[in-house]
Amino acid sequence: MKKHSLMVNKDDQFEVDQDILTSAFQWFDNHSTNVKLIFDENYKIVYISYSAEIIFGYTKDCLYGSHLLDYVSEDHIDLIKKSVNSLGFDRVTVEIAFKNSDGNTVHTSTHLGKIIDNHKGKTYYIGIINDISELKTARKMLMNSEKLSSVGQLAASVVHEIRNPLTSIKGFLQLLEKDTEEQKVYFDIMTEEIEKIESITSELLYIAKPSPNKVQNEDLTTIIKEVCILMRSQARLNEISIEFISEEEQYHLNCDRSQIKQVFINLIKNAIEAMKEPGTIQVKVYEDDVLTVDVIDEGEGVPVELKDRIGEPFLSTKEKGTGLGLMVTKQILDKHHASLSVLDNEENGSIFRIRFY
Repeated sequence: MKKHSLMVNKDDQFEVDQDILTSAFQWFDNHSTNVKLIFDENYKIVYISYSAEIIFGYTKDCLYGSHLLDYVSEDHIDLIKKSVNSLGFDRVTVEIAFKNSDGNTVHTSTHLGKIIDNHKGKTYYIGIINDISELKTARKMLMNSEKLSSVGQLAASVVHEIRNPLTSIKGFLQLLEKDTEEQKVYFDIMTEEIEKIESITSELLYIAKPSPNKVQNEDLTTIIKEVCILMRSQARLNEISIEFISEEEQYHLNCDRSQIKQVFINLIKNAIEAMKEPGTIQVKVYEDDVLTVDVIDEGEGVPVELKDRIGEPFLSTKEKGTGLGLMVTKQILDKHHASLSVLDNEENGSIFRIRFY
């Protein structure tokens, strides 16, 4: 039986059986919380750890020699191909959904790297797969919690905003009973006010619905305009106006409409809360190498030491803030391959800048 020498110090030396080493390594592999694999340029699995059975339900022998993409969820196949093709000397981390032996989805955070066999002239890829299904569930619950919080805070301002047009409608109807000469003018005003009510309430209901996680081509300017309509009611209570500026009529983006709306609700809501005095919040959409959106407030600004930490849970400059809104915002933007940065406004306040890559 082959022996391996294990040097402990200059005086002591132990010999370990090969079988014992193999058993030890297999024990660590079986109890690992991640799956390690190696696949070639054709996505053929040439090595996979025993822990695959724990996470995916397949035996190592079943997976060895099979095609990796057969186990990737269909809507993530292009994503893993794109990630593999982009590999250089640095590794990349990407969230990939796999199918387990029961046909259920396993959400993972997968680290990918590339190695080149110069002797055989072949390229291989290393993957370390961590199951984050429970983390994804927790994130979803957190996002829904933040969404409900936003809806609750908007409720009072929306009710206030609805009451004003209803008062106008009631007054005009009373006038119509007495004088019918200017009916058309009154009806036009009532129609406009009713449409305003419909617009605000429909946006509120849309945000309250669960996110469908449906990515499709959307017009970003339309999405932001709808959010501005929704948030103006809350802004008016603080004597703040919201100004929307766009260089083009339309900017198209592949996104989840509901989630992107949540992003701008969170940012505009933060801008309103940051302004202690009446003023204006500007929302600008423009092209600067990439599609960019600036949410500009006139508040006190974000301290330098906190700018790079924006998005951490429970980090907030507000007395009663939790920081969860910006954390959810960053998570949504990460999923949409976008970044969030905080800059100082030249006059006063902050610029929250989103860049879609």
